[in-house]
Amino acid sequence: MFTGTIIFCIFIAICIIVGALIVQLATSMAAGFKPTLGNAIATVVVGIIAGIIASVVLRMVLGDTGSLIGLVVSFLVNAFIINLMIKTPTHTQMGFGKACLVSLIQYVIYIVLSVITFFVVGSAIFSMFAGAH
Repeated sequence: MFTGTIIFCIFIAICIIVGALIVQLATSMAAGFKPTLGNAIATVVVGIIAGIIASVVLRMVLGDTGSLIGLVVSFLVNAFIINLMIKTPTHTQMGFGKACLVSLIQYVIYIVLSVITFFVVGSAIFSMFAGAH
């Protein structure tokens, strides 16, 4: 049980760091500057917490039928957190429009990574079953 907890914590830490690197990349692409890694990590952690809260509230209000609404709300909450926490080099907010663009680029990168991971893991599992005939 202790080993499982440690592995879970390491997995979460790796996911947060990868998420922060993706936030840095998306901000660099959309807004033309790169936030510090610490700022990106804080943004990812706050975004995860805000997303969980928004998801729980929507599930309580709408039940399981609001998946598309939940996706839109999580996108807007993520953009709000990015606009709130990531400052330009002149220490001003980047604006909600640019924050939405950063969030959109972030979502696209997440989708691409998910598809690549699905095919890599899927092909590994398929090859294990193919060899055991």
